[in-house]
Amino acid sequence: MFTLDLLTPNGAIVKNVECDEVLIPTCRGEINILPDHTHVLTTLGTGILTVRKGETKKYYSITHGTCKILGDKISILSSTSETADKIDIDRAKRALEKAEKKLKGEESLTEVEMIKFQRKLERAKTRIEIGYLRGA
Repeated sequence: MFTLDLLTPNGAIVKNVECDEVLIPTCRGEINILPDHTHVLTTLGTGILTVRKGETKKYYSITHGTCKILGDKISILSSTSETADKIDIDRAKRALEKAEKKLKGEESLTEVEMIKFQRKLERAKTRIEIGYLRGA
């Protein structure tokens, strides 16, 4: 067993949560963390953080950041994060449509705008998926 801290610039989402398993989306793919995992320092991708304790699973959206695994402690620093129960699927669907329109639109976007709307697209897809995982 180990503990998890999930932090954002706006504060702690969870602190010292006991876990048996954590699935973490990184920039190179998802990693599965079990007790006695080797030490890791990695960059996060946008995706779903899955935390399992016994038979119970909880889901969190995360968006870019870093993850440190040291001993029995996982520390995740994410740009943004939401718990599954806080996600508004209708709002996420509207955000997805808006991002898709911007990316497929006729107006040209700067490189910075392309990255911005691509991240909005990824975040919206993640939020929708979490909404369905929680049974919304």
